[in-house]
Amino acid sequence: MNPSAIEGHLTLVLIQWMIIIAAAFGFGRLGKKFFNQPLAVGEIVAGIILGPSVLGLVWPPDWPVIFPKETQQSMQLLGKLGLIFLLFQVGMEFDYSHLRSKSKTVTMVSLLGILAPCLCGLAIGPWLHDKFAPETPRFGFQLFFCIALSISALPIMGRILLEMKLERTAVGAMAISAAAIDDVIGWLMLGVATVLTTTGFEWKPFLLQVAGIVVFYLALQKIIGPALRKLWRHRTAELEEKVMPNSYLALLLIGLFASGLITHYLGIFVIFGAFLFGTCLHQEPSLVKAWRDRFSGVVLVAFVPIFFTNTGLNTRIGSLDGATAWLACGLVLAAAVAGKLGGCFLGAKLTGSNTREAASIAALMNTRALMGLIAINVGLELKLLTPALFTMLVIMCLITTAMCGPLLRWWLPAEIKKLVPK
Repeated sequence: MNPSAIEGHLTLVLIQWMIIIAAAFGFGRLGKKFFNQPLAVGEIVAGIILGPSVLGLVWPPDWPVIFPKETQQSMQLLGKLGLIFLLFQVGMEFDYSHLRSKSKTVTMVSLLGILAPCLCGLAIGPWLHDKFAPETPRFGFQLFFCIALSISALPIMGRILLEMKLERTAVGAMAISAAAIDDVIGWLMLGVATVLTTTGFEWKPFLLQVAGIVVFYLALQKIIGPALRKLWRHRTAELEEKVMPNSYLALLLIGLFASGLITHYLGIFVIFGAFLFGTCLHQEPSLVKAWRDRFSGVVLVAFVPIFFTNTGLNTRIGSLDGATAWLACGLVLAAAVAGKLGGCFLGAKLTGSNTREAASIAALMNTRALMGLIAINVGLELKLLTPALFTMLVIMCLITTAMCGPLLRWWLPAEIKKLVPK
């Protein structure tokens, strides 16, 4: 690409970036102020309005001029970079000391958070297949449908907890840990499903993935994290205010990107590497604060909304046509909520959580959003989902995310509710 072409491409990217920041900021704050929604919901709605579902209906010949195809990859790259930094911060922000007495709850919530939605998916999947995708392989469709219902949205959940100041509560720590387990299982299931669809089932790659992730996690917690925390204390020992030295920042960024690359080559997404890297540093509050003070605002305002808005830009609500399609959409939503909300609530109650605590954990686990959207995009690319089914699952992801904030404000225990900003 010659210099003038690069300049032209950059100009388009900057125009889109300005539009996305303005729309995401405006709709995010409107949703938060009037509907108590997390900012991410408003940002996704902004993308839907800017995309073919709304703006495309009134401006179909010309609207791609604002969001041309040649810049889509650049915008997606910026959004994913924002998500890497967000997941790193989410991993650092959570206090996992609660889990020493709550490990049974985390295990049971994550287990039933996978099994119950899968059972609901198996119940309605055959009818959906016959009505909307009879030409697709039944087993492959059913498998991807169950994965879409069972996965949780780790990044959105983390952002909701940060916005509601719940990141260091027992509820927050248990929910984010159970979601991390569910998502790792979900991505492994996604990898297995892809292998089944394309090349036939093989156990060896699957077992190697699991072993590699376990080894990497242990290395972070037992070797890399302690070394980085010790170096931080040494470098900032004589500083009255714990600001981050540039040399330490360079080392941190190298570790962050390397962790993302490792999880990528282990077969799960780069953002999980960022999250796992963050978890090995959370015991050092001054380091967490130094990172937050230096980067949090830029990441949340400038980068992360690109990822959420791009989701809306790729959603076509008009692909649902007829009463049967909307009935099916309602069934998909009901199965998703009954499975995830009900299963996680039961898992928390069975391990000793009180009703409000269990309900709050379940409300957080019910959030699908972008992690669910990533999963269903894989199914669409493998031609296991039709456009109508894809749209149903997108709507399910958005509604389950929108439910989270109001349900949390309703169900949180009184001693935790007082921490939530009005």
